[in-house]
Amino acid sequence: MNTETDILEMAGEKRFLGRDFLTWLWFKAEERGGAVLVSGIGDVLVRFERFMVLEEGEAEASESLTCRGLQTELVEARAGLRAGKKVSRAHIRLGAGDDEWSVTLDGTTLDFRSLRVRQDTRPEEEAGGDPGIEARILERAFLLERAVEVVDRLFRIFLTVRTEPEAWKDEAARIRGWISTG
Repeated sequence: MNTETDILEMAGEKRFLGRDFLTWLWFKAEERGGAVLVSGIGDVLVRFERFMVLEEGEAEASESLTCRGLQTELVEARAGLRAGKKVSRAHIRLGAGDDEWSVTLDGTTLDFRSLRVRQDTRPEEEAGGDPGIEARILERAFLLERAVEVVDRLFRIFLTVRTEPEAWKDEAARIRGWISTG
């Protein structure tokens, strides 16, 4: 086997982690009313909105459920959790401090399917070599990089809990309770 094949096989074997992560993140967001405490950042707003795909099984034996609607209308997604499905893709609003992003995360690959930064509320400046354009481009690049950092830090928190058997046992019990009462 070559290295590329080895990496693809390993990614296929570990894809459950992304689904577990998104499911855990939804739980963590609701545990504290939409806020997840992240070391070095503080409270991060996490709100699952508008779109979510839940899956169970693999390949031909998989079942998926696609839910669309406002956060309060994700009743079908909760029913999917109770049926044993996990979140495989979701549209999530994230916020840290004054920064806000809208992302669609793919749990299988942990790819960003979409990533939008908050809209700049400053009035448009005239074109034609205005230095304000460069500043806005740099600010946008910073905000995109910061969004990736926030998701990375959330994933690291998840991995810390997920790789510690006793911690994961306790967390999984709380998640099961959340699913059954939600």
